[in-house]
Amino acid sequence: MTMRIPFRSRPLQAINCGIQAQRWASYDKSLLTKDALKQRVESGFETESGDSNISLDSEKKIISTSIGDLPLSPLFDPDWIQARRRQRKPNPSKPTGRFRKKLANNPYAQALATPLRRCPNTEAILPRYFLQDFEVVKHPQDDSLWWAPGPLAFENLTDKNKPSGDQIQIADAATAEQQPQKSGNDDGTPAATSSIRLRRSPITSYVLSRKSVVDMIGGPNRRYAASLLAARTGMAMAPITKSPVWRRDMSDIFLQMIRQQAVDALCARSGTEGLERNKLIQPCKGWEHVKDVELRGCVLFCGLGKEGPSIQYATLDIDGAKYGSKLPVYNLRWLLGESEFVRLRDKSKLFQENEILVLQQWKSK
Repeated sequence: MTMRIPFRSRPLQAINCGIQAQRWASYDKSLLTKDALKQRVESGFETESGDSNISLDSEKKIISTSIGDLPLSPLFDPDWIQARRRQRKPNPSKPTGRFRKKLANNPYAQALATPLRRCPNTEAILPRYFLQDFEVVKHPQDDSLWWAPGPLAFENLTDKNKPSGDQIQIADAATAEQQPQKSGNDDGTPAATSSIRLRRSPITSYVLSRKSVVDMIGGPNRRYAASLLAARTGMAMAPITKSPVWRRDMSDIFLQMIRQQAVDALCARSGTEGLERNKLIQPCKGWEHVKDVELRGCVLFCGLGKEGPSIQYATLDIDGAKYGSKLPVYNLRWLLGESEFVRLRDKSKLFQENEILVLQQWKSK
C-alpha cells in the first residue's frame, strides 16, 4: 500500500515547527488568470533583481532580461501555478422565498450545517457547532507548547460590517462623554494591545462541548489528553508537538472566557457602544408583549434574584405565528454566572431596568 502525503508549501507559523505546515489556501478567481499570474511573477523578479526590463512570455516559455533571453522554469510558469492553486468557491446566492430565508437565518439550521468533526475521547461524530476546538500554541514567555481554546466558539458574535464615518464619530463622542480617558490599567501598567490571530493553528483537535469531558481530559489520567493527537502520526507530527501542556482548570477558564464574550456581545447589541444600528435587544413589560417584537430570536430573562422564587423557562409559545412559534428562553443569571451577570447589568441600563428582553435576529457573517 502506498502512503500518500499531501503537499504543504509553508512551515507552521503559529508554533514555529519546521516540519508542520499551514492549511491549504484558496485564491480568488481574478487572481488566477494568466495575466494576473504573469504580472505577479514579473513583479517578483523585478523586486529580487532590481531589473525593471524583465518580461515573461508564457507561450514561448522564456524570460526576457537586459542580458538576453532565459528559459522559463516550470515553477514560474503561469499555467503550472494556475493548475496547482485552488480557486475559492464563490459566495452562495441569496435565498429566495420566505421559507428559505427563514431557514437560512435559523440558528439551529446553521448549527446542523457545520461540517462534521470527531471527538477522539467520546468517539462522537457531530456537526462542528457541538464540539469545541483546541489548538496547540506557543506560550508567550518560554515558547513551550500548550493547548488553548480555538476561535470557533467566538466567531460571528458581533457584526463584521464596518460602520460608516458618522456612526464612528457618534460612538467616539458617546464613549468620551461616558468614560474618562485612560492611558493604561488601574495599577499603572500600559494597556495590552489586541492579539487576534488571523489564521488558525494547523494542529487542532475537537472535544465534545461538555464540561465533564473537558474536566476528564484535565484529570490524572493523561491518556485522554494524549488521544487528542493520537490520530496524527508520521510526518504529520513534529517531535516537539507530541506532548503539549493541558491546564487542569481548562474547563473553568474556558467557561469564563465564553461568559465574558457573551456579556460583551450583549452589551454591544444593547446599544451601549453608541451605535444605534447595533441595538437589537428589545425590552418587554411582560410575557404577553413578546409576540409584538419583530424578527424574534430568543428571550433573555434576567430572573428575580436570589431572594425571589426560582422561575425556569425552556421555551415560550407564540400563538398564531407561522414561523418561530416557539422561542427559547435563557435565564441570564444562571447562564452567565453571578459575577458576569452583575457586570452585564452594570454596563447596560437596558438590562438594569428590564427583566424580560428579546434578542432579535441579525446576520453577522
